[in-house]
Amino acid sequence: MTKNEQNQVKTRLYIIKCFLKSIYENKILTLPVLVHYLSGIFAVIIYRLSLSNYAAADFFKDYPGFAFRFILTSITYYIPFSLGEFILFISVPFAVFMLVKFILKIKRANYKLREFFKGLCRFAAFLCGFIIIFVFTLGVSYGAVPVYNNIGLERRLISADDLVYAMQILIEEANAEAENINYIYDTGSTKMPYGLKELNKRLNQSYINLYEKYNFIKLINARAKPVIISEMLTRMHITGVYSFFTGEANININFPDYNLPFTAAHEMAHLMGIAREDEANFTAFLVCLYSDDSYIRYSGLVKMIEYLNSSLHHALASVGKYDAYLEITSRLSGVIINEIHAFRNFFDKYRNEPIAQLSSAVNDAYLKAQSSGRDEDERDLGVATYGLVRDLAAAYIRDIYKK
Repeated sequence: MTKNEQNQVKTRLYIIKCFLKSIYENKILTLPVLVHYLSGIFAVIIYRLSLSNYAAADFFKDYPGFAFRFILTSITYYIPFSLGEFILFISVPFAVFMLVKFILKIKRANYKLREFFKGLCRFAAFLCGFIIIFVFTLGVSYGAVPVYNNIGLERRLISADDLVYAMQILIEEANAEAENINYIYDTGSTKMPYGLKELNKRLNQSYINLYEKYNFIKLINARAKPVIISEMLTRMHITGVYSFFTGEANININFPDYNLPFTAAHEMAHLMGIAREDEANFTAFLVCLYSDDSYIRYSGLVKMIEYLNSSLHHALASVGKYDAYLEITSRLSGVIINEIHAFRNFFDKYRNEPIAQLSSAVNDAYLKAQSSGRDEDERDLGVATYGLVRDLAAAYIRDIYKK
């Protein structure tokens, strides 16, 4: 480094020093606030580390992450409504109010730089708090050891034979559960034989059942909450949302009932540290599969039949075995056939909603941004990762599951 370059570095460091000193002396940046900023920076470092290191991700997910999730869920558990949804309602008008207040304050202070930096520091402090909560409740979990590794399942390419075998098992068991269902609407959709309070109780027991078989999660007594804007979420093609900043599993109650147990189990999986969408789907399937409750089992089995159906159709039709596909699916009971037809009729009016395209694009970008911890061939899939549960479920049923 030349002497001139050394002088330039010294000058820049001096300017930074004077800038920070000015902020501190004017109490724009106090020591507690500085510690808060450093905590936010530390959280980002932890997040990036967790996406490239299984051991680090598992440690932060299972210890500080578990503590964050447990505390937030404990605080909001007994609130009868979704606090996350309420915050969403007030966030836009609150943000507008704060922005207007900030502009007026700057104007009254004759546009002094000090007031501008005070506002900027407050916003940065809020952003740091948001980042810290995201990282330790959800972010680090994206780099954790995959669920299928924790249960001894090897991820592999799925053959047509695997799909046939899995679909046959799913149909056989779903048909058996369908015989226990006595509540059916005029539309053909089945009716859940209890309310959300009882569903939560039974799902928590189902998670205990799964934990006793595979202890890959740290259990938290969870509660899935209905959202008021379920109609809007349906237009956005969203069945549920995990509100990480309040520790709440939120579900869309506008969808037909058979979706509710599987969706609630999926959002609860996020709450318990399963971040990736395919793994949350797979965990939800396992929770339903090992439930003692007939309707919860029915929900998981029928949802997985829906996931596997298109793959089975493509696999068999592409090799000239379409008749085999028709023969397998013809074994579905009338209850399930009516359920699937009723869902298609229900969803037809929402199928081409413009807002759903925007919602999908945002979710796709978010999932791609969290994909660094995935296998290389899965990093650009985005929302398509939801469907990867097909491979996991088919491999599990073929390689591990015993009826």
